[in-house]
Amino acid sequence: MPDDVPHADASSDRLTRFQQEVGELRVSGGAANPERLGGRIGIVIMVVAAAGGVLSWYGAYTAGAFEEIQRLIIAGGLFVGLGVVGAVVWVRNSFTRYLRYWLVRLIYEQREQTEQLVADHHDQMERLIAALKERG
Repeated sequence: MPDDVPHADASSDRLTRFQQEVGELRVSGGAANPERLGGRIGIVIMVVAAAGGVLSWYGAYTAGAFEEIQRLIIAGGLFVGLGVVGAVVWVRNSFTRYLRYWLVRLIYEQREQTEQLVADHHDQMERLIAALKERG
């Protein structure tokens, strides 16, 4: 069990260094920040669709003419479709932000592993060279 503690400390230390390096990059995603804007647009579309759907339902409920009821039902269906589009836009932009974070973290972890691997190979080569010098 004592072996688990240094591994957990090393993992925590790597995460802390990762967060510090990302913070030092000073990357804000650009002035437009398209994922945040897209997520907000998706939410607005869903709210508009919900309001339009409720108004269409109420209009069809209180309408007197059959033609008016048909038109309001069609409008309600269009608002439901618009709500689905808004949800897709919101989900897409939310996942993009989430996956971008994990992609940056993956790249950082791979860089750390590569540096460790190169350092290990360098140490092995130095030991091999030292052993060959002792023999020769």
